[in-house]
Amino acid sequence: MRKGIVLFITLSVIVAMLALVGVIFSYLDKSKKNASETAALIQANLFYHDSNQAVKGLLQKASKDKEMKDTVLSTLYLAPITIQPEEGDIFVTIECSPLNKAVNINWLGYEDNASMQLHFVTVHRVFSRLVEEYDISNATLLLEKITEAIKAEGSVVSENPTRLMQKKGIISLQQLQKIVRDYQFETDDPKIDAIAWEKFFSFDKESTLMDANYLSAELIAILFDLELESVTEEWFEGDELKSLIASVGADASLYNKNLYSEVLTERMHCNVTYSYQDEIYSFGFDYLEEKAEKFEFYGKQ
Repeated sequence: MRKGIVLFITLSVIVAMLALVGVIFSYLDKSKKNASETAALIQANLFYHDSNQAVKGLLQKASKDKEMKDTVLSTLYLAPITIQPEEGDIFVTIECSPLNKAVNINWLGYEDNASMQLHFVTVHRVFSRLVEEYDISNATLLLEKITEAIKAEGSVVSENPTRLMQKKGIISLQQLQKIVRDYQFETDDPKIDAIAWEKFFSFDKESTLMDANYLSAELIAILFDLELESVTEEWFEGDELKSLIASVGADASLYNKNLYSEVLTERMHCNVTYSYQDEIYSFGFDYLEEKAEKFEFYGKQ
């Protein structure tokens, strides 16, 4: 009897010890991963500084030559740039796109601003067309939620602690998508999932102009009352919007210089992907006229 009890206790101790060892190894593995993630974040901060300086240096060299400046910006916008040594697996890839390549959704906050009615009417027309085309069940509620977020103080932009909190306005696609999810939770409206919001709206709160030559075909079709198919056949991002309008016979009076910029602005969002310790990591930031802001670490890819 005593031997049986001793054996039972011994087995219990062994099981407990094995469980404890498992927990310790699990903790050590987690600590190792956390250490790697922290090291990768430190590396991201270094690349963030270097990327900012590289973009700034390129644009400063081309600042006195409009054609050269447009070439630099077009190169950044139309193709990722990868830097990789001849030997080894290390690489860094930077890919940028204009922040103002769509209608600024924050213009919906200009309803009572007499000097910004052109902007308000434009963004409201785009919103209304989307509501109609996708048969959104409760457009009033959705618009209320968006407008509330634009005007609210202390709105949370991201759960990511590496991103600062924005005091006012909608400044990211992720922020708008959260508003849409809240709307969908309340209304159970599945149709709203079909809208590619990034093709129609931008989130550069301070912007009053769109980069005319980088609009999506879908947005151009709405803004100039065109059939999407005719735009898609003729349009490539980076081409001249004015030339497209002429070639498809659109109403040229709809092209307002108070809305569309022919000169590329130095306001862009950049994503950087890099290798570190045999893993791939990524981060993003906004480049706003010689200054990098809103760094966000996306972690392992």
